[in-house]
Amino acid sequence: MSCKSGKDAGTLDSVIGIAHSNKTGAILCSDSEKVYRIAGLRRWDTIYEGKKVKLKGNFRFVDAEAIHRKNSANVSSPVLKNLAYQGYPQFYSVTNATWELYTPD
Repeated sequence: MSCKSGKDAGTLDSVIGIAHSNKTGAILCSDSEKVYRIAGLRRWDTIYEGKKVKLKGNFRFVDAEAIHRKNSANVSSPVLKNLAYQGYPQFYSVTNATWELYTPD
C-alpha cells in the first residue's frame, strides 16, 4: 500500500523510519534520529502508525529554531522575545511524498 501528499520543491530522496502522529502532524523518525514531517498529512493511517515505513519524496531541510530566533529579533516584548521555540528545532519537510510499509529484501 502507498499514498501521496503535497507538492513543492526539494531534493528527491527516500528514507526508512518509524511513523508517528503528533500535534505537528505525521512524522517519520529515522534510525539516525532525524525527523521528517510529511506536508499535508495530519495523521498516519493506523496501518502505518508505529510501524517501519519507507518514505520517498522531495526533502527540504528546515532549521525552525533559527527561523524562530530571526523572527524573535523583530518582537518588541521581552517576554515574547524570550519564549522558547516549541517544536522540532530541525527537521526535513517532505513534499510529493509517497510511502509504503517497509519490508527488507
